[in-house]
Amino acid sequence: MSKQVNRSLKDKAMDHIDHTLGRPVDPMVESYRNYFATDPESENGKAFAASPYWDTNGKTEPGRMAYFFVNEAGRKALKRHLKEIGDKHRVYAVTYEGLTSSIVAVSAAKAKYSLWLDISDCFCDLTFNKFCRSATVRIAA
Repeated sequence: MSKQVNRSLKDKAMDHIDHTLGRPVDPMVESYRNYFATDPESENGKAFAASPYWDTNGKTEPGRMAYFFVNEAGRKALKRHLKEIGDKHRVYAVTYEGLTSSIVAVSAAKAKYSLWLDISDCFCDLTFNKFCRSATVRIAA
């Protein structure tokens, strides 16, 4: 399963693709979702039908919902777009006390801080400084 990112993209066509795939770190990885339901006569429906980045289930009758799916070309286009805009989200492997967690962040330091926030409620005496001295972080493979 892919890791998700909390983002919105200025390019609305790419934002719709990103949203449809569940805002993955890597658009080429199979995602937990891949559909966009809309009226085929709506602005989005017409744009998706005309785009090379979308496929449909074939049911685009007026008055009924049409389901559009991002195809391989759409995934590749989103991947190129994210690279072009310099999206820095990556999956980091943060290890603390022998347990490794996958954390999505824009830097190793932010990944480490994110894990500390997640576990600090369970370890009341664990300061961030103490956590940093024993935790390790690397870009996940």
